[in-house]
Amino acid sequence: MEYIVGKPKFKTALLYVSGWIMFLIFLKMIGNTTWWEKELNIVFIFIILVLIIIVLPGLTYAELMWKVNKDVIQYTYHDTMFIKIKAYFKHILRKHHLEYQMTINMNQIDYIAVTYTKIPRPPFGTLGYDILFEIHMYDGSIYSFLPLPLEGKKPFIEAVTFIQQQGIQFKDRYHILSELLIDRPISYYLEKIDKENTYD
Repeated sequence: MEYIVGKPKFKTALLYVSGWIMFLIFLKMIGNTTWWEKELNIVFIFIILVLIIIVLPGLTYAELMWKVNKDVIQYTYHDTMFIKIKAYFKHILRKHHLEYQMTINMNQIDYIAVTYTKIPRPPFGTLGYDILFEIHMYDGSIYSFLPLPLEGKKPFIEAVTFIQQQGIQFKDRYHILSELLIDRPISYYLEKIDKENTYD
């Protein structure tokens, strides 16, 4: 059994980009010859290339993606658009599978601490709050990653439940996992915790 959190959306992204390309081609076909001069053709080609090289990878890959099975937890995080584009074309042209940046053996995990962190949000750099997993290994090393993508909580909760079923303990001092079961944005709860800790 395998649980995936943050799947690539190849079909959705391809349909979106294809729709825009067809729309642009339609505009070019109905445009008169004086409007579609050489300079505008260059702009048209440039927009097509932007859609394929930047927009398509950006829509396909989530910022963070991870999966778990009975043997390993694998995780990848694309913190810049350049890294996302590079990983996308490596996936499509060379590897033909999603390449995860980090692999952790389940039988080497002591426990997982659940906490939170402040993250700058583009484009203005305001601070937001995200859940943070700190995976403590038997050898004393600690691996940290942001486990909750933007698209929904259900795959995340299913993956966490599966990890618990493998006998791995979650140390959740702020009761973040139980708060996720409530139908409201987790960021509000994390902000409340942070303010309480700041004034203590």
